[in-house]
This record gives sequence, C-alpha cells and structure tokens, in this order.
Amino acid sequence: MNDRLLVSKREAASLLSVSVRTIENLIAAKRLVARKLGRRTLIPRSALEQFIRRDTPSPSLEAAASR
Repeated sequence: MNDRLLVSKREAASLLSVSVRTIENLIAAKRLVARKLGRRTLIPRSALEQFIRRDTPSPSLEAAASR
C-alpha cells in the first residue's frame, strides 16, 4: 500500500484479495468504514488496517481453542 489516505473499492478488494462485491457487503454491514466523495466511494487506509487486525484471530486464542 502506498501513502494515500483513501483507496477505491476496487483497490481495497485487491489489497484484501476479495471481490468488489465483498467490499460492498462489508460497507453495507458497517464492518468497513467508507466515505462518499462525489460519485466515488473511498475507504480510509486506516479502516482497512483496523478491519484486518479485528478479523485476524490472535495466536493465543487459537492455542486456547485447540486445547
């Protein structure tokens, strides 16, 4: 990811290796923050980073679940 603060839905999908429709579903479910600027929907880079951290199980939780 470069230094831009906002990315398009297509760029966000590419960064997360998901479809644009998945990004739209996450936005609709309010699991991913997005901003409308004119006709464009842009996603803050920080929102993508928070989403990744929130949806990634911590190693300690995985170890506890396997016991």
